[in-house]
Amino acid sequence: MAIDEALLRHVTAPVLRFYRWSEPDAVSIGYFDPHSCVPNGRPFVRRYTGGGLVDHQSDFTYSIIISKLHPLTLSGTTGSYQSIHEAVILALRHQGFTAELAPCCLEAQSSACFEKPVKFDVISGASKLAGGAQRRTREGCLHQGSILIKNFDYASLKNSLTHFLTPLLADVPEDSALTELEKTSAEKLAVEKYQTPEWNLSK
Repeated sequence: MAIDEALLRHVTAPVLRFYRWSEPDAVSIGYFDPHSCVPNGRPFVRRYTGGGLVDHQSDFTYSIIISKLHPLTLSGTTGSYQSIHEAVILALRHQGFTAELAPCCLEAQSSACFEKPVKFDVISGASKLAGGAQRRTREGCLHQGSILIKNFDYASLKNSLTHFLTPLLADVPEDSALTELEKTSAEKLAVEKYQTPEWNLSK
């Protein structure tokens, strides 16, 4: 979470980032979620983005970070959300999964993200396969996404997502590492924000 925010603070070129969770039973909660929604005994962190509780035991997580002048940012929250998930659908279909855009919100009382699809989430029948949440600042836009499917190959899905998401972000993709400025910023955010009760128990 700290790396995502650091990348947003210092964004220049578009970033597509894939990551895994060090705690195998971790959950994350949205910026506006009460911490009381976390299941007892589960490690958790509050995200910089909104949305509901996401169980990360078996999902695939990724982030997109783009500048304020990137066409995807300028297309607005709804437009960018739809475009990103259309690319995710192509990647999932390429992997042999059935997937489509949710045409509208589905009724649900749960605080769990994957139990309440909203418009332009990725679904298969009545099941939600992928969702996301965004945070927009004066620097740009952070999109944090989660995909929940069974029996997927991590490396293969990562390659498919890279292939279909890259055209939305840049003409020529390049592998990159965090800059020293981004590393320093992420380390500071981790210690002073994302590891603190003041942040995680703030609501």
